[in-house]
Amino acid sequence: MTSTEPTDPITDETPELDPATFDLNAWIGGVTPTVRAVTLYQRTDLLGEVDALQRELRIAESIPDEDRGMTDEGPETIRRRLEQVAREFEASALTVKVQGRSDPHREQITKRLKKQGIDDPREVNLHQLADAVVEPAGMTVEFLRHLGDVAEAQLKLLFAAASLASFEAPRVDVPFSSRSSAARSQRRSS
Repeated sequence: MTSTEPTDPITDETPELDPATFDLNAWIGGVTPTVRAVTLYQRTDLLGEVDALQRELRIAESIPDEDRGMTDEGPETIRRRLEQVAREFEASALTVKVQGRSDPHREQITKRLKKQGIDDPREVNLHQLADAVVEPAGMTVEFLRHLGDVAEAQLKLLFAAASLASFEAPRVDVPFSSRSSAARSQRRSS
């Protein structure tokens, strides 16, 4: 006999709101700006080495051991080199967090810059982005300019994160366990 009931009890952890006691003012007062995080890498030059080692590995794996010369590296040696380069790449990571900014906040920055004679759209965007970075502390427009000059794709990643924090409704896309999914389904059908 097949049962559609789960074998373990499922509990719904979502708190029920009691309209008589729910404090909307406290809830609204506790709302925080959206913060998004991206990972930037200092050593993106290592990606070329990763590409080359992956190619070497594919070739080495296609050569039978008996056909490999004495000076040819085997797949395991190449894998170790590839892992070492990947560790170096990961060690150069920096997590940057950006906080959503309202339209009026960004407009204030634009007006302040205009009074200073700065009206170039790219420059204004860099100032707005620097203002939105909350971690690490001390992010400057100069840093962002340099990042754009040497690694524009990473600067665009920061702009995208700031845009998501400012304009996209907050949500979390985490693959939940089947138990959590079942609990939500049960709650909806109740």
